[in-house]
Amino acid sequence: MQIPERKPIEPMASKDAVAKAFALACRDTEVKYNPHSVKDTLAAERDRRPLTQQQRKAWSENMGHESEKITETHYGKLPEAARFALFEDIVQGKEEVETAPRNLTDAQKLALMNEVLAKVGLG
Repeated sequence: MQIPERKPIEPMASKDAVAKAFALACRDTEVKYNPHSVKDTLAAERDRRPLTQQQRKAWSENMGHESEKITETHYGKLPEAARFALFEDIVQGKEEVETAPRNLTDAQKLALMNEVLAKVGLG
């Protein structure tokens, strides 16, 4: 994969520099992301994994949270429709289908990364 020529990224000069970077990266996209989108994604990924309580705590601390309760309260929330669908799956005895990117082939991962980069204007 060839990285396109671009100007160097200036060092962050303010507390909201990360939010501004997200806004800039999403300026030409239909879907908008922000720093909390990343934490929501990380929390959701944590919940998909069969982790011990200590591993879950370490995951939360690596997200910069003092406690796992902060992660649980503020990130990775389940939309109501998804919650109802999951309960319906429990009632019907369905098992969760694994679709995590870690199970993709290298070619699929590269294609996914190229798609993401293209969506944020870097590909």
